[in-house]
Amino acid sequence: MKETLCEKGASGRTTSRRKFVRLAALATLALGLASAASFPAFAQSSKTIAVSFPNSSKIGAVIISLDQAKKRAGELGYELVVDDPGSDMNKQVNAIKTWIEQKVAVIVCNVPNPAAFETLAKQAREAGIYWITYGDRIENQDATVGYDQYNDGRKLGAYAGQWINENLGGEAKVALLGFDLMIWGQARTKGIEEGLAEAAPKAAIVAKQNAITPTEGLNVTRTILQANPEVNVILGVEDPATEGAYKAWVASGRDPKQPGIFIGGMDGTAPALTLLQQGDNVYKASMAIPLRRVGDAIAETAHELVTKGKAPDNIVPLELIASGSPLAAQYLAEQGSK
Repeated sequence: MKETLCEKGASGRTTSRRKFVRLAALATLALGLASAASFPAFAQSSKTIAVSFPNSSKIGAVIISLDQAKKRAGELGYELVVDDPGSDMNKQVNAIKTWIEQKVAVIVCNVPNPAAFETLAKQAREAGIYWITYGDRIENQDATVGYDQYNDGRKLGAYAGQWINENLGGEAKVALLGFDLMIWGQARTKGIEEGLAEAAPKAAIVAKQNAITPTEGLNVTRTILQANPEVNVILGVEDPATEGAYKAWVASGRDPKQPGIFIGGMDGTAPALTLLQQGDNVYKASMAIPLRRVGDAIAETAHELVTKGKAPDNIVPLELIASGSPLAAQYLAEQGSK
């Protein structure tokens, strides 16, 4: 009888151990599934292109380019995700660190301070992630996609200077809407200033403020015109800001068709192009980005890196569009506008 009880006891302990092992295995599986569910789907994929672009949701031209990048990436078999950290570099760095942990395929980064991103880019590449710098160049990268910020700004400044010489006898009171919070804004601003100074050395910059959105451009220009009513040239590093400047000009009671006034910006957004297409107002020029071409360049450069291990820089030149130019209609059509 004792022997039978012992046998039963041993059998019971064996059965209990088996149940425990099965339960432990099920618990481990459940935890694993819960952990996987807590991450975005792209965290499990090596076909993700992750884009970090400060203030991208505020800049119309960038929105169009990134929408095109998403479309082209999808055609090539990738998911493209975008993070806009605003002007918070710590937030931007943390998002990129998360992408490195998730092992995305490619990181595309607009770097507000190139030197500060060298270590982060190195970490990404050591983790097997390709790094594309947008609109700039750093040491630890695989390619650059974007444009030449300084030279494109310089072209706008030089064109404005030429116009000032032809229409204002070489003298003007200039307001400059820049954006010194970001390297690209600094580069464009410097280009505009130096192009203007070389072409029209007697033109004086009497006001300089940050503005990149229509609202900022409106508010800043309203203040500038109150303090400097003699301003007759307004240049900006972003068309949305100079669109706001145009609205401020009109809202102040000034004539939108007044001769001898020049407003010009950069990027070639639809409202700016529409004013240029009309050709009978104070909006005189824009350095327009082939927006969809830039979007394609982002996705295609990333694809080339993933499939070939290397890719050349992809620099897309901006094009000067002057008031009344037929190019305005062409660029509007590209953006799906009329």
